Amino acid sequence: MSKIFIYILLISCLIHQTVSAQYNLTLTIQYPAPSYLSDWNNSMAGIMTVIHNTPIASPVSVKFRTQVSYSNGGIIATSNDATAQIYSIRAGANTFTLDKVLQLENLQFTDGVIANSLQTTGKLPEGSYQLCLELIGSQRNEVLTKSPVCRPFTQVTYQLPYLLAPNDKTWLDASIAQSVITFRWTPLVPQLKERVVYLLQVFEVLDGQKPVQALRSNQPILNAEVRNTTQYIWRPQLSLKDTTGHVFIWTVQTLDYKGIPISSADDNNQGRSEPKVFGVCDKLNNKIRISDEAWEKGRQF
Repeated sequence: MSKIFIYILLISCLIHQTVSAQYNLTLTIQYPAPSYLSDWNNSMAGIMTVIHNTPIASPVSVKFRTQVSYSNGGIIATSNDATAQIYSIRAGANTFTLDKVLQLENLQFTDGVIANSLQTTGKLPEGSYQLCLELIGSQRNEVLTKSPVCRPFTQVTYQLPYLLAPNDKTWLDASIAQSVITFRWTPLVPQLKERVVYLLQVFEVLDGQKPVQALRSNQPILNAEVRNTTQYIWRPQLSLKDTTGHVFIWTVQTLDYKGIPISSADDNNQGRSEPKVFGVCDKLNNKIRISDEAWEKGRQF
């Protein structure tokens, strides 16, 4: 009896190895992975290929078993085999976009923080993750591959633009600034593959105000959307040659293609770069205003 059992066991293992050998999986994910998981339906995000090594022409019905985890192995979510989408695999190479592998709507989350982030923003928080995949049969959910195929992927922390010009706490000559003021800043790092919008905002600091108060409470006198460049030329159309001079604070808010502020190490800034302050005065007739001490004697920072 024991010999028959061993024989059956060996035959079962051989059949399983033969079935497993019929399928090879390859999985690629771009770096960094798309911020929005809904964008994983684009082949530019990566691709999964199933190679069916069999001469049989008829298609085979399969499902994907997916697991998302942290890079340290902590499980975030696992797909539900019972409700997984069924796909037909033909002989040769079969390619799928990553949304089919991820199965976002079919994931069962064990991490509440990640689940909440996806519900509110559609994004994974910045960090390092791993996506693992197995191929299973559509009828009995039997595993068809030798072992899971796993690939790491990263949701990066972005460095917001740094404001270059006008420099902080410098005075511009009113005779020039009356006609044109040029703003320059560094690009977002790393650069997104999708379109980025830089929202340039300039606020005038009124008498009795500190610049940060103007930034928080005043309406911007310039609110310009800038695309495909990190420079903007402003023609103020303001009277800037009076004797008291004018003080401004400016910043750049970086938005993704959906108009949502880019996440950074400090999400409280809503994608805004650290602001800088500059002044405009008639340098020929108001030299005292351009001294360093003038910033402390005038509007405080």
